[in-house]
Amino acid sequence: MSDNDIASWFGLRRPNYIINPRTDAGFYAPRSGVNVQQIVESLRVNLVTGVPPKRLFWGLYGGGKTHTLFKVARELQPIMRVKEVYVECPNVAKRSTFLHLYHDGILASFGQDFTVNLFERLVDEVIRDKGAGRAAILSGLQAEVGDEELARAIAALVGADADRKLLFWKFVSGVEVPRNELSMLGQTQDLVTAQPAKLAETIVTIGRVVRKIHKQTLLIVLDELDRLQYVGDETGSTFQDAFRKLMDDNQLDVSILMGCSTGSLKELPDVFGGAQGPVISRIGKTNLIEIPQIQTPAINEFIKSIIAFVRNEKADVEQLVERAKKDTAEVLAGDLFPFTKDAIEKLKGTLQGIMTPREVTQRMTQAAGKAFLMGKSAVTQDAI
Repeated sequence: MSDNDIASWFGLRRPNYIINPRTDAGFYAPRSGVNVQQIVESLRVNLVTGVPPKRLFWGLYGGGKTHTLFKVARELQPIMRVKEVYVECPNVAKRSTFLHLYHDGILASFGQDFTVNLFERLVDEVIRDKGAGRAAILSGLQAEVGDEELARAIAALVGADADRKLLFWKFVSGVEVPRNELSMLGQTQDLVTAQPAKLAETIVTIGRVVRKIHKQTLLIVLDELDRLQYVGDETGSTFQDAFRKLMDDNQLDVSILMGCSTGSLKELPDVFGGAQGPVISRIGKTNLIEIPQIQTPAINEFIKSIIAFVRNEKADVEQLVERAKKDTAEVLAGDLFPFTKDAIEKLKGTLQGIMTPREVTQRMTQAAGKAFLMGKSAVTQDAI
């Protein structure tokens, strides 16, 4: 047998049980404490009432927050007009400011092509409605975006060549722009020196334009925020200032779903300002969604669901079970294959205290790999 035969040997679609949050977003193993449909319904209520939802999903590392975020976004797309943008928080240093997250995370995830095209289409609509005169364009843009400086920068896209478009992208994404080039955008300073609330307002403006141009609500999935724990007191306030703006009840243009690994709300990174601080209070208690460990009564169904998902639907499980019965006296059942019941019980025994989806699927994968290399026809206790 070659290493590549493990999938066919055990009747699997792939050689492991690891769940990819992005590509496997259509699947979600049942578990206690997380009701995806209930979460989706609460988001729909927000969206139909014109109050874009703001949520914080929290829980232990490996608990399934990212998978839950992707699953929720996937469920929303067919039933609501949302433009989903997934943002993974970049690694940050002690002196990092919100600009780091803004540039390397949020705007990088929007992308240059999407962002520039979005504002070009806004310019086209303003010209169509107000006329091609510069004063009319500036007035129309300011009415749309609510900011004179940003309106001047967007107006520079009228008839812009590739270099001018790149310059606009540098400016709006928070890159330092030389003073002589700033004048081409009608600016006196770039966003590198802007207040955090100004950067947050730019994100909100993008959401407002997405609604106008694409008739969609911008949904930002802001994940891995536990990386902000390394930010020091000196610059942590910049994140608080921006988050307060984004999470405010009166911010009606951008939906934000945040994910943060933490053992409790009291252990959130300092940039949130504490469990009773201004950011969390703006989100609201009912919008803090814990993704807990899998509870013991639910672990059997969780494992069965993972097994069923990874199984090759064309596999002849009955034949595979009969083959395995010749090699082991352990109890075999079709819904658990390639694991024996004894192996599952032993696996569960090793999970006490760390019963997270990541830990479960990693141990299932390791056991299957070990059994395969041992030449076994099923995953038995000695492979755990």
